[in-house]
Amino acid sequence: MMPALETLLLPFTSGQIKPALNAAALFLNAQDHPYLKNFDLAGVQYFKPYAAALERAGFNITDDEDSSCDFALVLGTKSRMETEIFLARAVTSLKEGGMLIAAADNKEGAGRLKKMLQSLGFDQIAEQSKNKSRVCWSVKKSLNKDVLSAWLAQDNVREIAGGFFSRPGIYGWDKIDKGSALLADNLPSDLKGHGADFGCGYGYLSKAVLEKNPKIKSIEFMDADSRAVAMTSKNLEKFEAKKTALWCDLTLPSAVLDNKFDWIVMNPPFHEGKKSDSDIGVAFIKNAYASLRRKGVLYMVANNQLPYERVLSEIYFESAMIAQGGGFKVFRAVK
Repeated sequence: MMPALETLLLPFTSGQIKPALNAAALFLNAQDHPYLKNFDLAGVQYFKPYAAALERAGFNITDDEDSSCDFALVLGTKSRMETEIFLARAVTSLKEGGMLIAAADNKEGAGRLKKMLQSLGFDQIAEQSKNKSRVCWSVKKSLNKDVLSAWLAQDNVREIAGGFFSRPGIYGWDKIDKGSALLADNLPSDLKGHGADFGCGYGYLSKAVLEKNPKIKSIEFMDADSRAVAMTSKNLEKFEAKKTALWCDLTLPSAVLDNKFDWIVMNPPFHEGKKSDSDIGVAFIKNAYASLRRKGVLYMVANNQLPYERVLSEIYFESAMIAQGGGFKVFRAVK
């Protein structure tokens, strides 16, 4: 459980705020916590592992807000723009006199939270620090509508470099990843049949592999971020190959699509929130192996410092590094 989540709920668990039982609440960047059972709560969460935990706990996952909530909770992220969007949407969901509660880790913008609330027009802001995080809370009164409108307007689909459509909040949403570009440059032009893009982001690799390989019949693209899956769908509209979008956690065995694919491309993440962890990439590699048919091929890119050579050589029939540059390495592995 994230320390910032405990800090977000501190005003409630310490008795400083005493909500009525089943008060209506919206939680943006929501994560499960036992205390949330006290609310009639809906959560906004695009990251599949957190969303799945909320659903198991019985909470509704939504991407819409009305203006009737008694409380709006926000967990800030390291992206200032994403936090601004979440705060603006939270304010929009509150009825007059409703309360906004926002928290963030000290390394992910906690120090700017109070100023952000002030920019929106909040005054008499209470704040408290604990667990290397900070929480701020205040009642909705008069607002700075210009700031509110500007922050809400950031939450839209837009065209970025390379003619792709993307959306704030997706990892690397407004740039072309250098590792993915290196992988795209080293993809073959003779792939066909049925394939997949594991961890598709906004669809850069999916588009690259389809452009290079017109004989591909179908592609399944999947990501833990539902916004990423939606953007990949949009960016692949012109291609005739059958396309299937999946919102899933590719680190779990349940993500395996047994012996299904002729090929897989991927640039696996090596982080979850603040955590840098090569185990995430290892899970991707193992699930890719289980999802490939016999003699199916994996093409993947990774940062130079990540030690994936051993796991590739241990579980694949053959594997080799086929390119390197700019701090990245590209591998080809055959099942």
